[in-house]
Amino acid sequence: MSKRSFLKSSITVPVALVFLLSATVTNADSNKPMPATSSTILANKAVYNELNFSDKKDFDDAHKGFIAPLIMEPIKNSKGTVVWDSNQYAFIKEDVTAAHTVNPSLWRQAQLQNISGLFKVVEGVYQVRGQDLSVLTIVEGKTGLIVLDTLSTVETAQAAMELYFEHRPKKPVTAIVISHSHVDHFGGIKGIAQYAANPAKVPIIVPTGFNEEAISENVLLGTIMSRRAGYMFGNLLPANEQGFVTSGIGPGLSNGTFSYLPPTMEIKDDVQTVEIDGITFKFLLTLHTEAPAEMHYYINDYKTLVVAENTGHTLHNIYTLRGAKTRDTLKWVEALDETIDLYGSEEIDAMVTAHSWPIWGKDQVIEQLKSQRDLYKYIHDQTIRLANLGFTADEIAEKIELPESLDKVWANRGYYGTVKHNVKAVYNHYLGYFNGNPSDLDPLPQEEAGTKYVEYMGGEKNILKQAKLDYKKGEYRWVAQVLKHVVMANPNNTEAKNLLAKAYEQLGYQSESSVWRNFYLTGAQELRNGVANAKGSGGMMNLDTLLNMHIDDFLNFLSIKLNGTKAENQEMTINVMLSDSKTNYVITLGNAVVNYKEGPVAAEADVTLTLNKVSFYLIALGQQDLDSMEAAGKVSITGNKEQFKEFLTLLDKFDPKVNIVTP
Repeated sequence: MSKRSFLKSSITVPVALVFLLSATVTNADSNKPMPATSSTILANKAVYNELNFSDKKDFDDAHKGFIAPLIMEPIKNSKGTVVWDSNQYAFIKEDVTAAHTVNPSLWRQAQLQNISGLFKVVEGVYQVRGQDLSVLTIVEGKTGLIVLDTLSTVETAQAAMELYFEHRPKKPVTAIVISHSHVDHFGGIKGIAQYAANPAKVPIIVPTGFNEEAISENVLLGTIMSRRAGYMFGNLLPANEQGFVTSGIGPGLSNGTFSYLPPTMEIKDDVQTVEIDGITFKFLLTLHTEAPAEMHYYINDYKTLVVAENTGHTLHNIYTLRGAKTRDTLKWVEALDETIDLYGSEEIDAMVTAHSWPIWGKDQVIEQLKSQRDLYKYIHDQTIRLANLGFTADEIAEKIELPESLDKVWANRGYYGTVKHNVKAVYNHYLGYFNGNPSDLDPLPQEEAGTKYVEYMGGEKNILKQAKLDYKKGEYRWVAQVLKHVVMANPNNTEAKNLLAKAYEQLGYQSESSVWRNFYLTGAQELRNGVANAKGSGGMMNLDTLLNMHIDDFLNFLSIKLNGTKAENQEMTINVMLSDSKTNYVITLGNAVVNYKEGPVAAEADVTLTLNKVSFYLIALGQQDLDSMEAAGKVSITGNKEQFKEFLTLLDKFDPKVNIVTP
């Protein structure tokens, strides 16, 4: 077994030594995190021998151009609730080595991401880093400011702009450029637009398909994706050495207010040059890469390349564990190659990414692009090779190791994505979830399977007895795998849940990936204490987003809320006449599905509603009462009003606190 394989698996130490050291690994309060075990301490110490921690180039770059620190006063929303507090990361210091509960490589990444404040990239291009998960970049135009991406919430975006204005001339925002369709890059848009001379008319420039993809990812699956994102980004974990330390691509997520404004201009050509406030931008569409709608661009006047999130200081996700469409690895590779070809002949003083610190110098920029191009290409090609040799996704994930020329590059380490789950993503992209074994065609659901596993393995007590021994040996992966069955069979078995939580913790402490760490530690926390209330505004799934949705997108959203079981044998036709847009829609319910069509109203509809779009959305979402809106003159109803009320009762309300680690 290679050193890297050895580190990726649980390290086994002599049983006598484990029992000797395990006496110090106790915890009087079973509801609180455990310290690192001897196995975890040895695993994390071994990382120092694997990587070159004496290389300080990234730290030099992360400090370069520093102008001013962040304003450390906690940021509050309109209700007075704290939505961002940079003070929580004060425990992450550059001169402090990693605690035993943090993988040293991940700790290094946390230290780098904690270098925050206002920075000058080059003359005319500035960044605010560490104010949110993503980076705010400001380009100084001829008359005002061109803002590149807007952070994820209104409050953090506003704070970032105010920090910039403290140290640079206060000019109006003349344009906003959004690099791709992920909410951490457009959710703060209203916090930026307010600084425009006319916020309602500020140009918003996006890649083609942006609106559709932003809505699709963040609304149709918004509830479950937000829940899983809470695991992925450690939203409910305390920030400390036994909890959250970094998101890998930045600090934590803001708990502030997500906002949305529709774009005013789409970049539609593969290569397109646009002058924005007197500054020349040369755009390159990179669709179906890290996001379905994404683009790179070169700012000619400042010799600066912007590459969105297709390259950065970590291996990224071909599949993101919060749940999203699997990315096309070859498209990603092609985009990086096209970027080298298109901009390689230009003078490049700096390259800016959507997260973390820039890279300076053309040679370093091209080297980074080539290295990450080959990183994704290697994962793709070797996965396909091994799949053709008959290996399954799980087997391939255990077999593939990066060549040293890629593996030892700090920017290629798996702080966000990992080789293992990216391999499975490539496999799934081509071959789907099925591994070809007939036994896996129709497996039992995890609760039923858990009951049978427990029965076959001699009952809960027998499993726990063996799991305790394996835990002491440091075999945490196996302990987690087997105890899942006990918990799914009997979620009231507190002893099993506590031991499973302890196994999750040790796996989290050893993880180089922030995402894996956060998943493990959040799972442990919920096993002990149950599902806590989510922080913040509830993600992109909020009224501001919904009210900016096109009616077709909204009706698709209503369609997926229909409870098919309750709707069986129900039939109805509903006319919706939108007074503000002068458009009509016919909604039909039959065969337990909702269909809709724009056009002439149905002559024999059960009910017809005449109202504006906002009123329809509010009523359909249960935000406003139909009778009250009718009494206020905001809706006119003909036909059987009770039919529409019945329709609304067939729509599910999605629970943002669904269980993950328990049934």
